Amino acid sequence: MFNERPGIVPSLDVDLSEAIKVVKDVSQLKREIAGLKIGSILAWKYGLTRVVNVLKDISDFPIIFDAQKAGTDIPDIVREQVKVVADAKIDAFIACPQGAGSATLKAFIKACFDFSVIPIVVLEMTHPEFDAFLQKNASERILKQSLDLGVENFVAPANKPERLKVYRNFVIEMDKEIKIFSPGVGPQGGGPDTAIKAGADFVIVGRSIYGAGNPREEATRIFKLMEKKETLL
Repeated sequence: MFNERPGIVPSLDVDLSEAIKVVKDVSQLKREIAGLKIGSILAWKYGLTRVVNVLKDISDFPIIFDAQKAGTDIPDIVREQVKVVADAKIDAFIACPQGAGSATLKAFIKACFDFSVIPIVVLEMTHPEFDAFLQKNASERILKQSLDLGVENFVAPANKPERLKVYRNFVIEMDKEIKIFSPGVGPQGGGPDTAIKAGADFVIVGRSIYGAGNPREEATRIFKLMEKKETLL
């Protein structure tokens, strides 16, 4: 579904008209762009199905839905969330199970597989105190359980390269293969090149791309940084 590493996932946290402009601008970057991420505000404002239909009419990139943050309710509700996402023809769905527990994580993953949606599980967020109320090693436990249940795609922060290395090494020790999507590039302090060096496969980039005068040129510039770092690994 997703390109070979490295790649960029533009985060379209803008109005629909601006999202359309960005997607049209980067639509020819078939190697550089791995997918498009849409969020809860865009979906709530315009309707999830409408947004997906519009974007699929102008590009063939996979669409990732980040409900910011889904997968935090009881199992039955989470299953219904996944069904709504599947009905909208979303390709992949991001869940953040830190506050929900094991049963909810299992329900999310099973529902994604049942409805042919790619599950992407958040291991860690970009802000400093995301784990202030979590038990020790919660992210590692989520990673282990998700791997055991067949998940291959995860979110971990580009602005915490030391944590990216922890997750990558954890997976290597388990003799598994995963893809890591890393937000936190640009204004939040993460570098696309350092994220790739630390173990990310794809970087999720919002403001740096949609706020640029020329999103295509900015995406190309970011990709060149990533590609150069990839050749040094």
